Amino acid sequence: MVKDGIKSDLLEMVQKHDYSYMMSDSHSVWEAGMRYEKEIQAKIHALCAIHREDAVALMAECAAVRDEQYTNGLTHKTIYNWFSIYIGS
Repeated sequence: MVKDGIKSDLLEMVQKHDYSYMMSDSHSVWEAGMRYEKEIQAKIHALCAIHREDAVALMAECAAVRDEQYTNGLTHKTIYNWFSIYIGS
C-alpha cells in the first residue's frame, strides 16, 4: 500500500534528519537541511492531508523514532512545527 511506503519513508527520514543544520556555518549544510525538511513535510502532508492519517498519533510516532537515538527540546519543537498545521497550536 502506498500509504505504508510513505509512512516508513517518513519515519526513516525523521530518524536520520540533522536537527542542528540551521546552526551550521556552512551554507551548503543549511541548504541541504532545508531541502530535507521540505521532503519530510511533503510526506507528512501526504499522510495527514491526503490519506487522513491521525496527525497527533503520527507526530508521537515520529518523536518516539527520534528519541531512540537522540532527544532534546530542538528535536521536539521541530517535529511539533512540522505537524502544527494539522493539530493546531
